[in-house]
Amino acid sequence: MSEERFPYVHDLTRLLTLVEQAGQTVPESVSQAAKLTRYAMATRYPGLTEPVSREEYEEAIAIAETVIRWAEEVMGTLASPSSEASGA
Repeated sequence: MSEERFPYVHDLTRLLTLVEQAGQTVPESVSQAAKLTRYAMATRYPGLTEPVSREEYEEAIAIAETVIRWAEEVMGTLASPSSEASGA
């Protein structure tokens, strides 16, 4: 994936679309991150949405953990062997 500039937005659907347009395949499990946009809005503008249920909380945590693992894998594959060898 080339070095792309991504906008500062809370819309994860938009960001995932940009990642795909930049040439990175986004697995369906990671695409579920679009559901997390709701929580970015809720924390920024409290009181505009209904409280989060325990089930929604647990789903959000699971999705976030999936996205983090995927991003770490992608970043690991993008690291150059020479930078890893030098400890950079």
